[in-house]
Amino acid sequence: LFADEHWRLTDLLDFALITSSNDAASAIAATAGAINAGVSDYDIGRDDFIKKMNKKAEQIGMGSTTFFNESGLDIDTARSGAYGSARDMAKLFEYTLKNYPALLSATKGGSLSVNSLDNIRHEARNTDLALPHIPGLLASKTGYTDLSGGNLIVAFDPTIGRPIIISILGSTYDGRFDDVMKLVNATMELVAQGK
Repeated sequence: LFADEHWRLTDLLDFALITSSNDAASAIAATAGAINAGVSDYDIGRDDFIKKMNKKAEQIGMGSTTFFNESGLDIDTARSGAYGSARDMAKLFEYTLKNYPALLSATKGGSLSVNSLDNIRHEARNTDLALPHIPGLLASKTGYTDLSGGNLIVAFDPTIGRPIIISILGSTYDGRFDDVMKLVNATMELVAQGK
């Protein structure tokens, strides 16, 4: 992203989710938070946005999750930017897919090309390397920090109307893709057996 560049919110959300862009997450939190709080100070807006993230997590039953920043990036070498469980991340995906499915729809694709309102072209490649191997993919989101390790959440529908969410936390950078594929393949074997 470039300083003073202007984006449509939907394009910036898609870009952030596909590429795991921390700059995009920060821009969204600061701007949306400031607008929602009715202030012009982006730091206050960002803080308000993070408070609302935690409130929403509580409302949807994510009892093991706390956000300290909007991106989840480590604060320092001893403190993560967020804490949560695999179950909570699955709850978040389920909630989003049921209530705001369009929000995650771009994460099904391998790439995205988007122009900012300043007509600057941005090419985005999905950070989920397992993407082409997951049948009936509904959504995916990667994450990685030194403290959290490799993380990957996917939702897929191996049969019509029977979606499955797999949540991998604390793996390695590359291992998260192998881990999710082991669970996808095991799921597909069970589906083939009619279970």
